[in-house]
Amino acid sequence: MKARMNVRMKVSIKASAAGLALGMFFLGTSAYAEPIYIESDALTLSNGPAYTDDRVSVLASSGTILQLSLTEMLARNNNAGSAWSAYDDQGNYQQAGANYNTGYQIAVHSGYRITSIEWNLTFAGQLQQATSPLDPPGQAVNRTFEAMQLTSEGNVVGADTRFIDNLNGTGQLQFSVATPVWYPALGLELQSGVWMAAQGIPPNGILPGLPSFASLNMTDAVLTIHTVMVPVPEPSTYAMLLGGLALVGVLGRRRRG
Repeated sequence: MKARMNVRMKVSIKASAAGLALGMFFLGTSAYAEPIYIESDALTLSNGPAYTDDRVSVLASSGTILQLSLTEMLARNNNAGSAWSAYDDQGNYQQAGANYNTGYQIAVHSGYRITSIEWNLTFAGQLQQATSPLDPPGQAVNRTFEAMQLTSEGNVVGADTRFIDNLNGTGQLQFSVATPVWYPALGLELQSGVWMAAQGIPPNGILPGLPSFASLNMTDAVLTIHTVMVPVPEPSTYAMLLGGLALVGVLGRRRRG
């Protein structure tokens, strides 16, 4: 069966800001007038009114897999390609970052079952700590914090939380939640954020200010839903089963008679 896909998005911009623990800053969100709606052979994925700022693109769709690039999450966590960073050479504590949460509703089509959901993230970080023979060293730190939760009828059926501290280079986080039983519908919540801070060494009359630098940015975000086809009994199978049960009932009554 040819996969059916329907992705509808409309863009409008709405700025907002809020504080976050550990000094992480929320990035202003972009609101889209229409929700995401993606239909494949095996399932239908959509986002609710609380997450209409989301954007995704379909990488693969079939009866066994739906794979999405989480383009809005990626854009928030790399400053729309401009990269998040913190820099200071005056002894002032500077910080930057972003946080982005989203969620999806997944309705499973008849004859299919979800076997697992994977969330794969890649990051690039850089740390440069100022040092001086005359002054205490500066600071350069970063952190990413990610959380995934899967629910069915309001009950948590899978959850995982990961983080990376002080990444200087590239790093990956891989989430995988197995669903060994059949669920007709699932809710998926994803939380993602990056944060960094730097404090250099101020000028001391002998040496100029010495810089500290920190950055941390998401470079890839992919969500993969694995599915399998489940045999659906034909009407004739149900008829045979009901006929067999009726026969057993008749024989049981005759024996009691």
